[in-house]
Amino acid sequence: MAKYTLDFKLSVMAYYQNNHSYKRTAKHFGLDHKTVELWVKLYQTHGIDGIKRRRTKAIYDTTFKLNAVQQVLLGKSLTQLAIELNLPQPALLSNWLKSYQSFGIMGLTPKPKGRKAMPNKHNTNKDKTTKNKSTSKTKPQDDDYAKLLKRLAYLEAENDYLKKLDALIRQKEQSKNKS
Repeated sequence: MAKYTLDFKLSVMAYYQNNHSYKRTAKHFGLDHKTVELWVKLYQTHGIDGIKRRRTKAIYDTTFKLNAVQQVLLGKSLTQLAIELNLPQPALLSNWLKSYQSFGIMGLTPKPKGRKAMPNKHNTNKDKTTKNKSTSKTKPQDDDYAKLLKRLAYLEAENDYLKKLDALIRQKEQSKNKS
């Protein structure tokens, strides 16, 4: 849930527009004056959409981020640029700038979120060997790779078999000890 509702923000705007300063408005509502200033500027620039709660997390493409970072590097204020671009926080620009300075344009590219899916080890080995066998033009390296995959699948099956055998032997020993 959002920390501040739209109604609360609108009441802050109304109080500020009754000829009160940022600091006085902030003190009246128990906020930081920078927060009030940001809300007022967003409201003045973008209207109600500027202060409205965002339902989804915005995803910005690389060119948008690069353009914003270049404007910051040319000396534009983080707060002013965040207001112009209707960004939720100026800290977002600061993060983009740090990523750009550390990693270049690759720091601005979107990164996949979450864990990678775990492959099914038995199915992937079969798929890889059949893919390598189905190609008509095979190089010696591909043949070696296919042999290694086949060997790996064999060893995994052998390992599974030995584990099951060991479990059966232990089960029989436990049943003899109980008798």
